[in-house]
Amino acid sequence: MRHVKPEISRRIAVVQSSVNVRRLTPGLAPFAGMGYDFWIIDLYRQRDLLLASLAEWKPSAIVTEWHPGLTEELVALGCPVILVPSDQPVEGVHHVDIDDVAIGRLAAEHLVSRGYQNFAFVGRGDAHYAKQRLEGFRSVVGECAVYWEEFRDWRQYDEYWRDPDEDMVGWLAAQATPLGLFTAHDPTGRHVLEAAAQIGLEVPFALGVISANDDETVCEMARPALSSIRLPWRRLAAEAVLTIEAIWEGKNPTSPVLVPPLDIVTRGSSSYEAVSDPVVRRAMQLLVEQISTILSVEDWAGRTGVSRRVLERRFQGALDRSPHSMIQHERIERAKKLLTTTDLPVAIIAERCGFQSNERLTVNFREIVGTPPATYRRDARRKPS
Repeated sequence: MRHVKPEISRRIAVVQSSVNVRRLTPGLAPFAGMGYDFWIIDLYRQRDLLLASLAEWKPSAIVTEWHPGLTEELVALGCPVILVPSDQPVEGVHHVDIDDVAIGRLAAEHLVSRGYQNFAFVGRGDAHYAKQRLEGFRSVVGECAVYWEEFRDWRQYDEYWRDPDEDMVGWLAAQATPLGLFTAHDPTGRHVLEAAAQIGLEVPFALGVISANDDETVCEMARPALSSIRLPWRRLAAEAVLTIEAIWEGKNPTSPVLVPPLDIVTRGSSSYEAVSDPVVRRAMQLLVEQISTILSVEDWAGRTGVSRRVLERRFQGALDRSPHSMIQHERIERAKKLLTTTDLPVAIIAERCGFQSNERLTVNFREIVGTPPATYRRDARRKPS
């Protein structure tokens, strides 16, 4: 009589924070259609209730993130435990993680390419990934200023409502500029941008900021929008499932599995090159903030507190371009963003970008971009995301 090998249960408990569930779900979903049974359990659920639920459900594997004390209790349940994303040393687990050292290198290379010569890092001192990202950052820029921020309750990851702490504000004010600054993840980046606003540092001209994770909820709501390194969440999820399958097959999978970061999403916090000239910094900050009402180079110079001739000379020396060309560039870039990210009528976009009429926007846009605004919007929306 032929022996039939019992089928392995494909129950997988995903014990993650709500933020990581949002990130990993697109990568796990295809496996749900292949017979896997995923249960989502909040990492911050009351611990005794969480463990009781897992004991009752009896998953064949657990995909979780590192949490002091809880991770060890999950290992004690006796099924394979995969930490995602983490390579935090914990006995009895397998790791699937982002290459955090590579993230640090990528951030440094971006800031160096923008012309910054002074560098700094901000992160959580108790976070293993933050120390690895700093290691990669320093491998490119050398020694740099470091600020280890105070502990925050990351269960409220997307929330932002508090003022920056006074120690960070003082530390940031003491740094030499132009300063290229890398933060370990996006909420910290937004915190730094608030500190910069409080002390009057022009971003990105005096201070360029880049972060990691590219959580749009955080990055797009920052002032200015936060540049960030995009991470491969779909692949991390898939690698976690592949690791589980290898364990079920009796193999000894590689651990940690390190996945490289994807690319940089450049936003307002590092969208221009570093500028040493304080007049140009001030002028650019005004242009970014007041572009809809700046009428001419003369008007812009007056708001900056210098004559048109001085503004032109300082721009040529600092950026090798004229103030007029910078106004046009900024208006067109603003129009492109509004065309692709909003449903605002073209006439309203023209007004918000400082054009005196819809017709002026259309003429200038066609001249610089090569196509009228409506066509640009239509073509952009046809491109696969």
